[in-house]
Amino acid sequence: MGEAGAGRFVRGGSPSDEGVLAGLVAECMDHGWGRSQIAAALAARGARVRLVVETGRGPVAFLLARRIVDVLEIDLVGVHPDHRRRGMARQLLETLIAEESAAGLAEARLELAASNGTARRLYEGLGFVVVGSRSRYYPDGDDALLLARFLREGTASR
Repeated sequence: MGEAGAGRFVRGGSPSDEGVLAGLVAECMDHGWGRSQIAAALAARGARVRLVVETGRGPVAFLLARRIVDVLEIDLVGVHPDHRRRGMARQLLETLIAEESAAGLAEARLELAASNGTARRLYEGLGFVVVGSRSRYYPDGDDALLLARFLREGTASR
């Protein structure tokens, strides 16, 4: 897939990465998906997976998404706590969006907890805008923000 920096590279993923992703999700997220959700996502039509692999350590960051016609639904993005603030999430997102855009992508969408200011700044820096919200969406009562990045003229009104 490509170079991700000194001693690391980006590669695609597959259903055989279920265990690796389950471990990373558990390390990266307080309330992430369980193994069965990850397995279902990996097996789904249009699944897109990217991993940042560090030489000598293995995968340290991931992105899990789904391509549905001309829309990319970004489901999970995570970076191991020991490897954060090195631009890996940004690179995963930029790389996948560029690849999918070259293949006709019109829009990328995601949701995140309203309290996750770090992620919101990352996504806004990549051109995502808030297009909606879901009140008290998460188990802890936090709201969800719905974000989108429109890549073609005329897609913002869909």
